[in-house]
Amino acid sequence: MKQELIHMIENELMKPKQITEQVINHILSHYSYTLDQIDEFFEEELKNLEDYEIDLLFSPVFTPKISDKAVFSKILDEVVLTGEDISEIIDLLDSKGLQTTFYVNFKKGDEVVEKKFTVKLNRVNLERYVKLLNLDCQPSKQISRAIDVVFGQDADKVKAMLRDKFWKEGWREEFLRAYFVYVAGNREISIEKFEFLLKVLRGNPTASDIYEIYNLMSDVINWTQTQVDVLKTGRKQFFNEMIEQTYREEGSDKRITKDVELKQRENELRYYFEIKEEIGYIIENMKELLPVNNANRMAKI
Repeated sequence: MKQELIHMIENELMKPKQITEQVINHILSHYSYTLDQIDEFFEEELKNLEDYEIDLLFSPVFTPKISDKAVFSKILDEVVLTGEDISEIIDLLDSKGLQTTFYVNFKKGDEVVEKKFTVKLNRVNLERYVKLLNLDCQPSKQISRAIDVVFGQDADKVKAMLRDKFWKEGWREEFLRAYFVYVAGNREISIEKFEFLLKVLRGNPTASDIYEIYNLMSDVINWTQTQVDVLKTGRKQFFNEMIEQTYREEGSDKRITKDVELKQRENELRYYFEIKEEIGYIIENMKELLPVNNANRMAKI
């Protein structure tokens, strides 16, 4: 199973990768090349760069997104990795001398030009990619099974979202376990709403328990309600009274409220109300939701 995982990582690393506009601009501005000379950069300049320069330059390409991490969710239900395993995987992949293909698309007159460059993967690139997959931080088997039940076909994405040491720490993991049990038995949940729950938790990293989060939800709701109210007036909020007065007097406040933004804020507000209600229910009924062996540990909640 571990070999299968390594093979999957290898395949992902070797897939053609589009060079983003951010990377192109960095090459043009820092190394004095033009788009027409981009071939020369990859053929001549790249091999002379220091490791830290290569890491900085290609970090946007080798920083996995949630969708990239989700590819590995199923196999991580079957294999457990440690930090030492990750180091061994990186060493093994580095020893293979893997290559990947970069490609870039740009307009030249009325024509769209595509250029491709095959390069040897630098260790710093594959090390960044493998480490940021967080393969050694998979959710517990119990939480993983609960995610399968609650999210169905979106389960792999949710598991990827939770592959982070932040979610493995004490009360957060226990709260998430209880939350999934509650949701599975009481209501449906979308990934969008779950992302807002994680946003609240992630935005308060010093919170010591779920009580703190519950109390903070009122502030979150009030702030979001203020944003909705401001958007409904058709004007953006000013954060300086003198600037606001100047805009009003000159009649130059022509900023237009976007209906899309208002709808997004209203959805966000609705989710926060629901999340607060759900957290409150869990606080009140946690002993019933947790396994017996966890109830005493969570008695304070």
